[in-house]
Amino acid sequence: MQKVASKIMALGGLLGPILFTITIIICGSWRVDYSHLHNFISELGATNTSNYQLMNFLGFIPSGIFLCLFGISLLIITPKSFKSKIGSALIIIFGIGVMLAGIFSCDQGCPPIGSLESTVHDRVSAIAFMSAIAGISLLGLTFRKLTSFKNLSTYSILSGIIAALFLITMISTFESRVYTGLWQRLLLLTIFIWTSIMGLFLNQNFDELKLSS
Repeated sequence: MQKVASKIMALGGLLGPILFTITIIICGSWRVDYSHLHNFISELGATNTSNYQLMNFLGFIPSGIFLCLFGISLLIITPKSFKSKIGSALIIIFGIGVMLAGIFSCDQGCPPIGSLESTVHDRVSAIAFMSAIAGISLLGLTFRKLTSFKNLSTYSILSGIIAALFLITMISTFESRVYTGLWQRLLLLTIFIWTSIMGLFLNQNFDELKLSS
């Protein structure tokens, strides 16, 4: 039973990003004044905007839950080293952050200074992004010493570096809001591709990985 549950949870790394992406596309298409190039994704779930409940309750919250389950599967399946535990925990924190970003919405336009709820949203989002980057990078370093995961080591480390560069670039555009949405989407794309590949890898190689852990 635990085996089946762990394999299913691993697919959260794929299902979460798919659900989140679909919801963004749907909600974005219903906003005539919304730009995927320049606007934050969070603006689709901003308090009292059109379809904000759909974005939060179909996008952020369930996607975050799926990503949490994926992180738990990492914790269960990967070898029980200190680094792998910390890396997996950081991925779980990323999932929790995505979920909380839907519970605590930003104000309209996601201004840098806003209501308490908007401030919580901003802080949670920042922690989520940094946790994902740190978790992916740390797991990549851990994978270098594990035969079963070795092929994913370099990819994971590079994903962490690329995601960090996209995060820095996104932050640099906060004042101008020029291509902020693009850099945020590239950041999430990098993270989501990694979670999807890892989720499928864990699901398909569960028995072999458990024997080697």
